[in-house]
Amino acid sequence: MLTLKKSFNSTARYISVLSVFVVVMLVYVVVLAVIQVKGAKSPVEENPAAYTRTVTVSGLRGEIYDRNGVLLVGNSTSYDLILEYGAIPDTTSELNRVILEIFEAIEATESEDKLCEDYYIFHGTYPRLHYLEEVTYSNSPEYEYLAEILDANGIEEPQTVEELEEALDKLVDIFISKYKLDPALYSPSEITTLLRVRYGMERIKFGVYQPYTIASDIDMELVSYIKEANIEEATLKVSSERHYEYPGYASHILGRLGKIQAEDADYYTKLGYPLDSYVGTSGCEKEFEEALHGQDGTMEISYDADGNIISEEYIKQPISGNDVYLTIDIELQIEAEDSLRDTINSSSLPYSEAGAVVALDPNNGDVLAIASYPTYDLTQFGSQEYFNSLLENPANPLFDRALLGEYAPGSIYKLGSALSALENEQINRSTEINCSKIYPHLHNPTCLGTHGDINVIKAIGVSCNCFFYEIGMQMGIDKISQYTTGLGLGVPTGIELPERTGTVAGSKFRDENGLTPWGQGDDLSAVIGQSDHTYTPLQLGVFVSSISNGGDRYNAHLLHSVKKFYTGETVFEYTPTVLNTVEFSQTTYDTLIDGMRQVILESPNLVGYFDDVGVTVGGKTGTAEVSGKKDFALFAGVAPLDNPEIVAVCVLEEGVNGRYAAIPVSDIFKKYFVKIFSDG
Repeated sequence: MLTLKKSFNSTARYISVLSVFVVVMLVYVVVLAVIQVKGAKSPVEENPAAYTRTVTVSGLRGEIYDRNGVLLVGNSTSYDLILEYGAIPDTTSELNRVILEIFEAIEATESEDKLCEDYYIFHGTYPRLHYLEEVTYSNSPEYEYLAEILDANGIEEPQTVEELEEALDKLVDIFISKYKLDPALYSPSEITTLLRVRYGMERIKFGVYQPYTIASDIDMELVSYIKEANIEEATLKVSSERHYEYPGYASHILGRLGKIQAEDADYYTKLGYPLDSYVGTSGCEKEFEEALHGQDGTMEISYDADGNIISEEYIKQPISGNDVYLTIDIELQIEAEDSLRDTINSSSLPYSEAGAVVALDPNNGDVLAIASYPTYDLTQFGSQEYFNSLLENPANPLFDRALLGEYAPGSIYKLGSALSALENEQINRSTEINCSKIYPHLHNPTCLGTHGDINVIKAIGVSCNCFFYEIGMQMGIDKISQYTTGLGLGVPTGIELPERTGTVAGSKFRDENGLTPWGQGDDLSAVIGQSDHTYTPLQLGVFVSSISNGGDRYNAHLLHSVKKFYTGETVFEYTPTVLNTVEFSQTTYDTLIDGMRQVILESPNLVGYFDDVGVTVGGKTGTAEVSGKKDFALFAGVAPLDNPEIVAVCVLEEGVNGRYAAIPVSDIFKKYFVKIFSDG
């Protein structure tokens, strides 16, 4: 049987292969078309993220400058060690591990001093825990937090101390169970640490928008340890810390930052602040918080399976706060503080321990310098020992005497008495009144000298009491105080920081406070700046400024302008504001200026102090009697007299003689005019 072999046809083979290829290509085209239209069901990612987490990125706080653009308070980078919701492990046991690893790192680097105050209500070591006495007071902020935690854990609010003990025992048992703190797995000290952190997390309501800060401003040693130990679940939050360019200067006005306190929590929460934020707690930091505060942003970080960052994307950009420019001239501020300190500590003033000095531009209310002594150093406030020393100091360095100290004005008040008498035509520039040392009316008050027949210019110059007793006798203090109040005594100055308004002596004050009824003898005491008069150094500065500029009482202020961070674009500039105007004649003005000129000329000491200022200077000394103490010394200065640019007032507690209070004023004037002359 013959078997026939098929012959090979090459053309048919090529056609067959080509057909298969065409079919396959058609399938691919169809599939691609479907994907194009509908989208792929399972797209292939080249480098898929193993996990992502969201972190907070701090918005830098604005900085504080003086009027000339000199930096006073800036920012320096610091690290906070925190737990963030998006970064912590999913399981309770794993989070316990992370917490203990973090505290091991803190202990290994001796960073315990960086731990944040955590308001833990127990002391001791588990199981021998004792609650703090503070939580027994139902009106304390810490008790309120405890009550919320008890309620969240299904424990009724205790009504007695015994019930509180039982409630706290229950809470510990619940925490042990809820957070799997098995004594077989953890040592007593480890359980104590975990209880503390877990309580703190519940206290602040830890969650997506509320991180928990374990330590703040940590050293690079701890930062490196955390990274080298690969504690990925711990977040290192980069933030800024306040840096003071002139430690120890302007402390009372610059103020401090601190964590949000319990009583302010609702207020700041409504403004969108996280509860672990730092805010201004005093001074300009507090008053200009809205301008200085930066807004935190959030960033999403993606990691691959090996823990490498593969992408970083802002969900919300951080926004820096604005810069605040003050009216303060830091060179004048330093001069004021140094001179005030040196004068008080000089051998000439054996009794004085405290005082204040202010300097203003009388033509717009700018506060050029404002100092209180004794003072303190903001850079040392982190030391509890230093803070305690301030509290224990009998001279009270924390007290701002320039804004809160209330002093009898003494003879500085005579400028107002003279103005009111001149404007009411009770006297004129040439009117003479006889001074024979004893005023021969009522209780026969005395003068410091025997001046004979003198006019108002001479009376201001030598500070003659008898001349002004006669004014008080004829006019009464209530009529005079209408002028002095309008010029700034006994009313708010308008400054942005807390201040006191003092007391206006007169029948109204006595009647409103149920005191001894006002009599004509009181008028004699009040007209020379004694009696019930008390005013702050800043009020006295505003008063003298209002006289020296012709009657306009400007709003005293520290805010010069607000500018955008880095760019310097001005977003706000203060406009001088006249709060009140007291009308008086040019003749009255010239008379008062001549009287202040005479004050300097009548005293060789004052001539010596101001001789090399470079411009004409006027002023008024004051000596105020204070029960149980040596006399307080005061001085108000104005320069130049032909066109006043600066007014300064100094008060020295127990300074005895007003001429000593002129020393800081003269130093401020010299510094001011040296700068003016050197600049142009």
